Parts: sequence; structure tokens; C-alpha cells
Amino acid sequence: MAKHMSSAGADKSMSQGRQKDDIESYIEECRQFVAKARRFELVSEDSPAVSRYLELQNKNGSKRRSVVTKLVEELKVKEQALRKLETDLTKREVDLLERQIKQYGMQLELERLRPLSGLYRVIQAMATERKLESLLSIITKETRNILGCDQCRVFIRESNNGELWTRANGKGTEIRLPFASNTPVGLTARTGRVVNLPDVYADNRFSAELDEKTGYRTKSVLCVPMHNRNHEVIGVFEVLNKKEGTFSEEDEEWLNGLAAVAGGLIEQAQSYAEIENFVIRTLETLAQTIDKRDPLTAGHSMRVTRYALLIGEALGIPEIDMNVLRYAAMMHDYGKIGVPEAVLWKNGRLTPQEYELVQTHARITYELLSNLPFNGKLAAVPYVASCHHEKLDGSGYYRKLKGQEIPFLTRIITVADVFDALTSVRHYRNRMAISKVAEVMEAGRENHFDPEVIDAFFNLPCDKVLKVMESDRGQNSVPVELDLFHDLSLGRLIELVDGAKTHPNEEGLADLFQRIYCAGLPPDYQALD
Repeated sequence: MAKHMSSAGADKSMSQGRQKDDIESYIEECRQFVAKARRFELVSEDSPAVSRYLELQNKNGSKRRSVVTKLVEELKVKEQALRKLETDLTKREVDLLERQIKQYGMQLELERLRPLSGLYRVIQAMATERKLESLLSIITKETRNILGCDQCRVFIRESNNGELWTRANGKGTEIRLPFASNTPVGLTARTGRVVNLPDVYADNRFSAELDEKTGYRTKSVLCVPMHNRNHEVIGVFEVLNKKEGTFSEEDEEWLNGLAAVAGGLIEQAQSYAEIENFVIRTLETLAQTIDKRDPLTAGHSMRVTRYALLIGEALGIPEIDMNVLRYAAMMHDYGKIGVPEAVLWKNGRLTPQEYELVQTHARITYELLSNLPFNGKLAAVPYVASCHHEKLDGSGYYRKLKGQEIPFLTRIITVADVFDALTSVRHYRNRMAISKVAEVMEAGRENHFDPEVIDAFFNLPCDKVLKVMESDRGQNSVPVELDLFHDLSLGRLIELVDGAKTHPNEEGLADLFQRIYCAGLPPDYQALD
């Protein structure tokens, strides 16, 4: 009996041990479930944990059944919450993925269209830019973007000697190559064929001479010829150092397309430059025919033009207005063709009647220039040129304009004209001392001269002013010593001449200026006080 009881007790203990193992297994599976849930792994209806404890429910009676049922219900509630969370997360992930795909697709489309947009900007430049160097700057910038390269150079072939010239990336120091040069550019220019070198230093068609001159290290190069309407090579497109890999056939196609467009644009810009150069040279010749009627006034119009352009540049005058300024300054005295030479060349002071004759040149300038085809913005040239003797206080001639009635460009020419007249020898007076020149011009501030223009003029780099001052005066060349005045303004030079204390880099410049200023003048010359 005891043995039987002992056996029964052992069976009971074994049963309890199995139940304990089952419960511990249940707890472990719950832990695994929670761990999986935290990793957003879904618990399904046939989950091992649920199946296992439904089985326990059937084996262990109502008490344990109620515990298991409660746990299963809690698990199902958690499972539903997890399913909802997963659904929400999945939707967000899908939305995010769709957005990423869309953005990636848009990026691919942009990458595909970028070359076309660059080509469009190059073509657009044809309608807005006529200056060759500005056009080259636009072309090289867009080409670098389109082809993803480090540098682009557009070599232009000179019509007279065939020499090829460029500026790196459309600006900077000019580079020139002989037409027969042993370079990819020279080879392309001579043969009219594309040259694509993926590793230049491994190819005997490449010369390191240009790299040695510029300090640039070329790795890969692609050269494409540019043709004019007559299918003649007028230049070469050169792109250097592809940023990713080497230049491909697709790059060659793009560069050929750009070269075809650029060739027409460059030919057009060259034609425009030739016409503009012809106009400038014609106007210069007309101006010089007036100046050279009298040896003492030779070069006056060109010096006034150069002074005026220096002032205009310092004041930030727009390019189109700079052209008006250039032509108006160049032709401001053209009306003197109608003034008798006996009056223009008279030694000594003019009589009131003679001065009235001289004053007529402003009106004659307007009348003569109005017959020339100045169109668009250049239509202002005759008026601007003819007002250069007007004064801010209204005491000038010939229209008696006052203040803002006088065109601003004319006010620039007025300062340039008076400065050159005072620093030049005339029949009725000597070259005025530079200190006296400054006094006269300061005295004219706000009544004769625009203060803004006066300030800009005296703040100009001294070497530039002196190079203009000493040009076209009969000497063979401008004195090289003028470069020593690079760090001075004109106003500072005048202070030094007046005896101001010198800085270490200014020693001797006042005396040097006086020697240059008086060079070539008669031995008995005395500056007019």
C-alpha cells in the first residue's frame, strides 16, 4: 500500500513537474512572443505559443484553462494592436518609399535634362550677348556643367596667322598655341577631327608643355573642332579631366552639338566685333583729324576718352552706357571743324568775339553727330557729347543746362576734358602745375563739376592716370617708371607734390613725377600759376 502510495506520489510529483515545465515553457514562449512583437513580428492565430497553451487548456482543467484563456485573450488584444501598428508603419514606409522613388526618378530626369538646359542657356546667349569674351565665358561655364569636367577652353583661330588663343574657363591669362603645335588642340584644328585621350601622359599626341606653363595637371582630354558656315575650322573645344571616369562617346556627341551651336555664335560675335572695331577706328580717325589740325592738341580726344572710361569703370557705369561714354568722349570736340584755325591756333588769350566762335563748336558737334546712325541707347551720343561745356550752376554753354539737367555721362566727360586741357600745353598758356590743377578742379566742385565724379577721379590709381596723361604727346613710349605709382591714388600723388610726409614706399615719387611731367617741354618752360 505504502509502495503503491509511494508510486502514486511519485506519479503525482512527475505530473506536477511536467506542469511546471509546461508553464515555464509557456512563459518563455510569451517572452519570445513579446521579443518578436517588439521587432514588429506578427503573432498569427496558429502561433506556437497560442497553440501550445490551448493544448494546455484542454489538459489541465478549468482553473488553468481560465488562466490560459485570459493570457490568450490578452495576447490577441496585443496582437490586434500590433497588427494596427504594423499596418500604420507599413503605410508610412510605403509612402516614404514612394516619395523616395519619385524623388529619385525626378533626379534622374533632371540629370537627363541638365545637358539640355545648359545647351538652352548657350543658345539663349546668342540673343543676349554679342561680346566674344563674355560669350566664351558663358559657353565654358555651361560646358563644364554639362560634361562634368574640371576645365573647358574654347580656342579661337586667328584669321591672319592661324594662331589659336583662349583664356582658361573663359577668363584669366591668355593662352596662345601655334596652329602647328604638337597638342590635341593643334591636331584637332589641323585635321578637323575629334581627339579623345583618356590618359594623356600615356599618349604621344599630348605635350606637357602647356601644363608646365600653367601649373595645371591634365589627366584626360577631349577636343572637338568648331566650324563656320563655310565648314572651315574656326576654333577648337577642349574639355579637361572628366570628374568621373573618362570622356565617353556620349560626351563626344554632346560636345559636337555644343561646338555646332558655339561655332555659329562665335562667328557672329567675331563679325559684331569687327563692325564695332571699324566704327571705333572710324570715330577715332575723325576725332584725330580735328586734334591734329593743331600739334598742341594732338591726342586730346583720345586722352579724354581714356580718362572718362577710367572714371566710368570706377563708378560702375553699365556696359551699354560705357559705349555711349566712349563715343561721346571721343567725338566731343568734333564741332571744332567749324571754328577757324586762326582762332584755334591763336597764341595768347582770346577776345570775347573769338571765344564766342569757339563756343559754337558744342552746337556744331551736336548737329554733325546727329547725322550719324547712332541707334538705340547710342542715340544719346550726340546730346551727351555736345553738353560737355555745361556747368552745374547753369553758367556753361550752349544750352545753359543746370544740375541734373546735364546728363551724368556728360559730367564725367567734363571732368576728363578739363583735366586734360589743364595738364596740356596750349597756345594761350603753359602746362599747369599739378597742384594748381587740383586747386582749379576743387574750386569747381558743385558749381562746375559733379562732386561724385571729382571724388572718383582723384581716387583713381595714379599709374593709370599718368599713363593716359603722358600718352600721345609725341614721345616714342610712355615712361616705364609710371608703374612705380601703382600703389598711389592721384589725390595722394598731389599731396606728395605739395609736400606731404611720405611713407616708406613713397620716397622720391614726387620728384620722379615732376621729371616725367616736365620731360620734353622747352628748356625755358615755366608752369602756369
